[in-house]
Amino acid sequence: MSLDLDNLEIIYQRYYEISLQIKELIERGLYEELAAFISKKEMIFQESKPITERIKESGEDISRLTELCDKIRKVEKSNIEALTLVRDKLKGELQTVNKNTKLANAYAFSTKTNGNILDFTE
Repeated sequence: MSLDLDNLEIIYQRYYEISLQIKELIERGLYEELAAFISKKEMIFQESKPITERIKESGEDISRLTELCDKIRKVEKSNIEALTLVRDKLKGELQTVNKNTKLANAYAFSTKTNGNILDFTE
C-alpha cells in the first residue's frame, strides 16, 4: 500500500459522496443547486489526475479501488439517466410553448375588421 493509493481512495470516496448528493438533488428537483456540486466534482476529478499518473507509472495494484469505482459508475449512470429524462420533458414543454407563442404572434398583428356576422347595421 502506498500513500498515493490511499490518497486516491480518499479522493474517489469524496467523488462518490458528491455524486450521491447530486443524485439526491435531482430526486428532490433542486436543479438550480446542481451547478455548484458539479463544479466541486470536477475539482475533485482534477485533483485525482496527478495521483493517478503517479500510480500508473509505479505500476501499483489498484484492484482494491474496483468496488468503489463500480459504485461511482452506477451513481453517475443513474444521474445521467435522470437528467436525460428531465431534459426530454423540458424539451417537450418548450416545443409546446414555442408553438403557442407562434400562434399568438400570428394573430397579434392581424388587423381588426369592422363589423361581424351578427352586425346588421352595415
